[in-house]
Amino acid sequence: MKQLPADTVRLLSSSQVVTSVVSVVKELMENSLDAGASSVDVKLENFGLDRTEVRDNGCGIKAADAPVMAVRHFTSKISSHEDLECLETYGFRGEALGSICAVAEVTVTTKTEEEDVSTQYTLDSSGGIVSQRPSHLGGGRLPALYTNIVFKVS
Repeated sequence: MKQLPADTVRLLSSSQVVTSVVSVVKELMENSLDAGASSVDVKLENFGLDRTEVRDNGCGIKAADAPVMAVRHFTSKISSHEDLECLETYGFRGEALGSICAVAEVTVTTKTEEEDVSTQYTLDSSGGIVSQRPSHLGGGRLPALYTNIVFKVS
């Protein structure tokens, strides 16, 4: 027997959550709804294979939460398994963004109501922040989340 390389394990684990472009859009739409969005815009290039873009007017991600926003098993929905009994959200496992990062290049632009300027985060395959910079997207009065997905082709 051989132990699988970490990259292979990561891709296999992610395939449980991210099985297609449709599953990526589903996960991101559920994130949008959980964030209180009343408007969600989805754009696909080449049926989503070249680029998948989801924008919403939800509450945005707080700057303090940004470092772990896509790290697997970090969630704002539950603190322990007891919370599962009164769950009222689509997402709760902290799997969606992390799994998407494992198979795609992910950029998240977000702004909360308290922030004047949105911030664009580029994420690595583990969901960690590679870079961040101010962005004009979501710069209006409403908070916004903009997720850009470009699938990795090996």
